[in-house]
Amino acid sequence: MLSPYKYLPPSFNFQTQNNNMKTTLSTLIFTSILLAGLIFLEPVASQNCNCPRNMCCSQWGYCGTSSAYCGKGCQSGPCTRPPPNNNANVASIVTVSFFNSIGAMSAKGCPARGFYTRNAFLKAIKAYPRFGRTGSLADSKREIAAFFAHVTHETGHFCYKEEIGGPSKIYCDKSSTKYPCNPKKRYYGRGPFQLTWNYNYGKAGKTLGFDGLNNPDIVAKDPVISFKTALWFWMNNIHSGFTSGKGFGATIRPINGGECNGNMPAAVRARVKYYTAYCKKFVFLSGILLPEPVASQKCNCARGLCCSKYGYCGTDDAYCGKDCRGGPCSQPAPQNNVYVPGIVTQAFFNGIIASAASNCPGRGFYTRDAFLRVIRDYQHFGRSGSVADSKREIAAFFAHVTHETGHFCYIEEINGNSKKYCDNSKTQYPCKPRKSYHGRGPIQLSWNYNYGSAGESLGFDGLNNPEIVATDPVVSFKTALWFWMENAHWDFASGKGFGASIRAINGNECDGGNRAAMNSRVNYYTNYCRQFGVAAGDNLMC
Repeated sequence: MLSPYKYLPPSFNFQTQNNNMKTTLSTLIFTSILLAGLIFLEPVASQNCNCPRNMCCSQWGYCGTSSAYCGKGCQSGPCTRPPPNNNANVASIVTVSFFNSIGAMSAKGCPARGFYTRNAFLKAIKAYPRFGRTGSLADSKREIAAFFAHVTHETGHFCYKEEIGGPSKIYCDKSSTKYPCNPKKRYYGRGPFQLTWNYNYGKAGKTLGFDGLNNPDIVAKDPVISFKTALWFWMNNIHSGFTSGKGFGATIRPINGGECNGNMPAAVRARVKYYTAYCKKFVFLSGILLPEPVASQKCNCARGLCCSKYGYCGTDDAYCGKDCRGGPCSQPAPQNNVYVPGIVTQAFFNGIIASAASNCPGRGFYTRDAFLRVIRDYQHFGRSGSVADSKREIAAFFAHVTHETGHFCYIEEINGNSKKYCDNSKTQYPCKPRKSYHGRGPIQLSWNYNYGSAGESLGFDGLNNPEIVATDPVVSFKTALWFWMENAHWDFASGKGFGASIRAINGNECDGGNRAAMNSRVNYYTNYCRQFGVAAGDNLMC
């Protein structure tokens, strides 16, 4: 789901201040330049490095065309000296396979299918020779991974080119008088970064050569311009901070500051997940530094992240290795080479279905192929600990799935529409009228906050379109794996036993709340453990 907070207006903007302040500021800056013995072309409004087309932004934030602007420290534009810090070939990193793998995760009916192309991206980066070419080769790969992590999150795997419900939103900052809103136009999110607000459209258009205020729709119609706006925003607001070593966390705030400070931890986790996944594809450590503590755990790291001895959150050995203070320590990567499809065989999967009635609504919906497509995104599932541990986790997951769906019989909760499942206290995920958040899918995802959070992480609109969990089998299994990895995996993998997973999925059955249901889950679990040839272990009940 696309984020609701987009490019918040800056709290202070020199362009909105009175003329006396601007005159004084310009005088001071120009005097400093003269005292330094430098001769610059006439400084033009830097607009936070948003220079007109074919002009460079100097290291001090002013626009020009000489070596003082386009040479050492040049931040954006047609920089000439020094050349990019390395000779990384961005096209060889952003391969056809990598690019297509992002779009492959979106539904076939996505409105942006065919709009975002690798060719359009490669055309756009010609205007930004420093993108992905600063620092070491590993630094280049990290920057490219970070850029596409945000693009994946903002567009839902290249599914959307316009913000969901965008035309109903104004995004007009009237204090930005240099870029006045056209009353007949809307400046909602469009393109790979979902460019938003009149001042961003105005600045981007001035730099890139299109009329952003009177023709913002071009960002959703011309794929090259669309990618250029994303790269423009990146190079002007993120590139220098990221390449100076501030880490991935520093890139989240300029793109969507509304997610920071614990406001939207699920969205932050989703961006981090994409970033680390792309880093792994490019084969190097991610070096994550989160912008601030998110969600509560030991050391305040998000679930699934380790807290290093210095108090920072991440997933590689620097965080999960020596002196790790919290989270899945010593588990920076899958700990074994278990082949999950070799355990979840077609015979095993069919054996569950065979116990359901032939007229069940879930017949043909839940498939092994859909499940196997989903686990590619969850490399830790069924691969932590020993081979026996892996088999126990897989047995536990399918025990709950069998219980929740009645042997893959039900896609939706029986009489689910008659139940509310709306927690109004979860204001981050407000319930939508005429929508029901009853149980759907393999783990029967329920409640508005779970649909909202799952949608943010997985790239669908969980609040406005909860029905997709019951109509798309891949999304359906994704929600089940998402819930398991977020709420049950680490407890189970750390040896707390099957009983801990019952409490995570339906705590109301514990402590004598529903002993029959609890026993049913335990029976499925022990049965599947026997099929896999492993002992069920201790702590079976809750």
